[in-house]
Amino acid sequence: MFDVFIGRHENKIDAKGRMSIPAEFRKVLDQGDPDRDAGAYPRLLLVIGDERTPYVQGMTVARGATLRRQIRRLKPADPRRIDLEEVLYELSVQIAVDETGRIVVPPAAREKLGLSDKAMMVGRGETFQIWEPETRMAKRSRPAAAPELGYDPEEDPMVHLESEEEGE
Repeated sequence: MFDVFIGRHENKIDAKGRMSIPAEFRKVLDQGDPDRDAGAYPRLLLVIGDERTPYVQGMTVARGATLRRQIRRLKPADPRRIDLEEVLYELSVQIAVDETGRIVVPPAAREKLGLSDKAMMVGRGETFQIWEPETRMAKRSRPAAAPELGYDPEEDPMVHLESEEEGE
């Protein structure tokens, strides 16, 4: 079993903004919220962000705690810290998965993405993204070639990973 968010899932959104979280994602959220009260449903951090991102980013509360620690290491006047604090604290919400495995997508997120009746959830390992489906498919692109890194966008990206035996 993976302990990261994987896959691409298109889900319906009802009139109240409720959307199902894929079962695989719920398992990761459950593992990433070990300190919640007994019997409580897992929580997640939903980073709505601003116009710089065409998606909303979701993550476990444990991942959110890691990001908070990284932000605290930056000096208070550092512009990166100020920017990160705005995105992570002001433009984010903590929500819980309900008993049916759904969340209510906040109105600000629905408005930002232009969501009506469907959304696409895309796994990104430590995080996942919520997109308006047509926008996601239109934005799909490969990174540009980076010969200095040995990256060719026409090549299978799996060739860049070492096998366990080679990396030990």
